[in-house]
Amino acid sequence: MAKKIFLETRSEPTLFTLFGISCHLKDFRLSYLLNKKLELEFVKMEDFREYSFYFCRDDDRYNSYYLLGNRGQESILISDLKQTDYLMLVEGPVKKTQKDHLLLKIREIQHILTAFEVRFETVKNFDQILTDLEIHLMYILKEAKIKYSPLKKQEALPCLKI
Repeated sequence: MAKKIFLETRSEPTLFTLFGISCHLKDFRLSYLLNKKLELEFVKMEDFREYSFYFCRDDDRYNSYYLLGNRGQESILISDLKQTDYLMLVEGPVKKTQKDHLLLKIREIQHILTAFEVRFETVKNFDQILTDLEIHLMYILKEAKIKYSPLKKQEALPCLKI
C-alpha cells in the first residue's frame, strides 16, 4: 500500500498584520483617503474573487499593503467579521509603535467608524485566504508581464508600473 504524505502549509502570523475597517465609503474613496492619510499609493487591481482589491508596496519599510473589501455582491469574505467592511493586510515586519500609528491615522479619517487589529486566531480560514490571495496576485503579475521581442538598437525597453 502506498504511503500518504500530508504537507502542512502554514503562514507565519508574525509576518502579517490584519486590520479591520468599518465605514460606509466606496472602495475607491477609502483607498484615496488612505493614500492621503498614510502616504501610501494603493493601486486598484483585478478583483479578488468578487471582492475589491487594492495593492501597495512600501520599499522603505519592506512592507506590502493589501486593501480588501469584506463584502461582495452576496457574500462575506471573512464571515467571522460580519461588521467589518474592509480588511487591510500588512505583509512584512510591523512594530507595535507602527501598528498603533497606523490605527491612529486610519481612525482620524472622518468617515471611518472604527478600525481595529484582528487577531489571526479569531479567523478560521485565514491560511486559505492568504494562499488564495497569493495565487491571485501571482496571476495578476503574470498577466501584466510584458513579453519582449528582439529589440532594435533605437528601441527602448518599456516600463511596467503596477
